[in-house]
Amino acid sequence: RPQPRASGFNMAAAEQPEVPTAVEGGDPDGQTAAGVEEEPRPKEQDFCLEILPLIKEAQNQHGLRHGDYQRYRMFCTRRLRRIRRSLHFTQGHRNRYHKKTLTTETVRSVRYLYLPLVSAERAWALAMELKQDVNTEPRKRFHLLRRLNKATKYARELLKLCEECERCDARTRLEAQAYLLWMVGNVKFEQQNWQEALDAFGQSQTIYEKLAGAVTEEQRALYSQRVEEITPNIRYCAYNIGDMPTDITQLMKLKSGAIGADMLASKIDLVLSKTQEKAASSLTEVSWLGKKLPVRSEKLRVCLVRVGQSDGELGRAERAEERMELYERLMMECQDAMQVVRDELAAETALADKKRSQKSGLQRANLESLLDYLTHTKLTHAIHRNLLLLQTLREPHPEKGGRVAKPEEFVRVYDILLQHVSELGDISGVEDDLAVKLENTARTFTFKAFRCFHLAESYASMKKWPEALGLFDRALDHVTQALEHYRELEQERVDQSEVTKLQKLQETTRGRKCEIHVSTILETQEIEEKMSELSLASKPLTERADKFILTPPTQKVTLAPLPPDYRPIPCKPLFFDLALNHVEFPPLGHRVEKKQGGIAGFMKGLLWGSKS
Repeated sequence: RPQPRASGFNMAAAEQPEVPTAVEGGDPDGQTAAGVEEEPRPKEQDFCLEILPLIKEAQNQHGLRHGDYQRYRMFCTRRLRRIRRSLHFTQGHRNRYHKKTLTTETVRSVRYLYLPLVSAERAWALAMELKQDVNTEPRKRFHLLRRLNKATKYARELLKLCEECERCDARTRLEAQAYLLWMVGNVKFEQQNWQEALDAFGQSQTIYEKLAGAVTEEQRALYSQRVEEITPNIRYCAYNIGDMPTDITQLMKLKSGAIGADMLASKIDLVLSKTQEKAASSLTEVSWLGKKLPVRSEKLRVCLVRVGQSDGELGRAERAEERMELYERLMMECQDAMQVVRDELAAETALADKKRSQKSGLQRANLESLLDYLTHTKLTHAIHRNLLLLQTLREPHPEKGGRVAKPEEFVRVYDILLQHVSELGDISGVEDDLAVKLENTARTFTFKAFRCFHLAESYASMKKWPEALGLFDRALDHVTQALEHYRELEQERVDQSEVTKLQKLQETTRGRKCEIHVSTILETQEIEEKMSELSLASKPLTERADKFILTPPTQKVTLAPLPPDYRPIPCKPLFFDLALNHVEFPPLGHRVEKKQGGIAGFMKGLLWGSKS
């Protein structure tokens, strides 16, 4: 009769090797009853569970690198099943569930600590998956909170096991404590208990900072990254409590610093939109070219507030990469505002076709002026962005071996700048302002001067000296015209840095022009020297047969060039018979044989056949 199958706990216990014990009443010197000395029991190794590196590696390999929480949750489910089977700690059979509780006596290896850890990660992954659908389905928020509470329960169970188990080392206990505090902070953050969330996140960040200083160099980056992830959550909690000023700039910094914080980013977007709407309510008009343009659309006000915020951040940015990103975002926001104005202008035009009035005409003119203002703002920032791009191109690039960019790259950027300045001049309202028109003309000559200079450098690199000289002369002419236009401008509107650049360009162009002259002369002298080095002895004998030149016997003499040179020869004439059309030939009809006809000819041909 087959024996009944033991449960997972009993099987795991049965597989443990039996440790020999001393016989009761044995010799106190360590001798057993049989007189054999008992072997010393080996010292048990401490449990060390590196929680943060473990979960970070699993998250990066199973979906979280791309934000796929469902894939990570399914991995945790499969991982939990494999661990239970390997430990013989399954909770019942296929048709019957029997719950097993982890206790300190149950934990015989570090793999038992994986069970509450993976369970907490599975619950957290499901909560983050539900978080993506909360905006469209608000009822899922309750399920999200239940999953986060479940993850906190498993994290608390993990910490309890680590503290009660004597074999767990100090690092494992600290990691479990930091993990629990981080999970509690997420729950309180979602419940909007800002003070409790702030305390939990602060304690967790402190523990991770201490661990970052105690681990190896390879693992230090993971702990530093976790500290950076917690920092925006702490600042957002402080912002809601009231410890931080309610400034839109602070919110933008919080959002940019939220690395991987999906829960935080959505809340910051909500608060940021409300703050922008509050700031937009006070924006009623904008000033441009001495005119005040009223802004009636609420949507357009929000767009203009965003443009102003990005412009303010641009003045505080220091690194070139940050400034380039801000310029890109600023131009996108200008484009969104322009699209809003175009939509309103189309609606106003359709309404004016049905009902014409003086009020509708004024509103349409106002919208057109707003569109010109936004176009001018966008083009101005585009010019500044390209100037910053030119500044980065002039700096040596480590990737290119410390070399600067090629002249063709500068020419391409200056072509774009000339196009932007031309579009600025076409805006209605700018043509009437003499100072703005004069400034745009000076900019045009400035960009043309730099474009000709770099184009001449490109031709000089190809040793095309006449083209390079012509372009350098043209660059000097543009520099002179640009300086004259800057002198006509008012002193307040003149950019002294541009004038300094033009003067420096003028000196550099004159120096390069002299270098090109010298290069041209040197190249001519080299050709003459090479021609003088030629002698008749180097010619073949067939070309110098009338001259006698005594050559040493060791020198090789060329008899004839091989292959021989081509010589022009007269082509075969073509004759055209032009008189043939005018010749009259004699008649030859009397020589033609006449055929016999009639009945006699027919019978003759029928009996004897035809000769033809």
